[in-house]
Amino acid sequence: MSDSPSYLIRWRGRQSGPCTVKEINRKLDDHEIGMGHEIQYQDRWISVEEFLRLQAAPIRVPVPAPPGPSADILAAPARTGGGALAPTVAARPAAPAMPLPDAPTERSPRRRLVFAVLAILLGFLGVHNFYARHWLTGVIQLLVSVASFLLGFGVIAAWLWAMAEAVLVHQDVDEREMI
Repeated sequence: MSDSPSYLIRWRGRQSGPCTVKEINRKLDDHEIGMGHEIQYQDRWISVEEFLRLQAAPIRVPVPAPPGPSADILAAPARTGGGALAPTVAARPAAPAMPLPDAPTERSPRRRLVFAVLAILLGFLGVHNFYARHWLTGVIQLLVSVASFLLGFGVIAAWLWAMAEAVLVHQDVDEREMI
């Protein structure tokens, strides 16, 4: 028998186990259990996600930080000279500066010729609207095309719509002129 603690696992009221932490990690890796499963830990049921968080982090009790470097009180108190317990304070190193993500890059303007060719060849599917980032119009055009085809009318209505857009539309969704 191993010395490592074992835990019961529960999913939708059905219990299994007991399982060690190593077995729980293996079951997670093999997708036998997920983060939504529950584990009985200290006489209460908690999610696997919370259980793993508790297993990975040392127990720390936050304390108001004095001006200067931040500090935490560790769970294990130290004895003072008179035998009284005093909290042990451990200074946390300053968090490393995270690089800021680059500013959003300017999207290149769409090409008018590509838009027109897509409208002529695949316009009944709304492909040209997806190219110009007119997502909603593209989806509507695709749905109109599918619906008219299923009703026996073919795709002529959606294709005529695309031909009109090939001639009339000159801007992408960001209202930039297509080149």
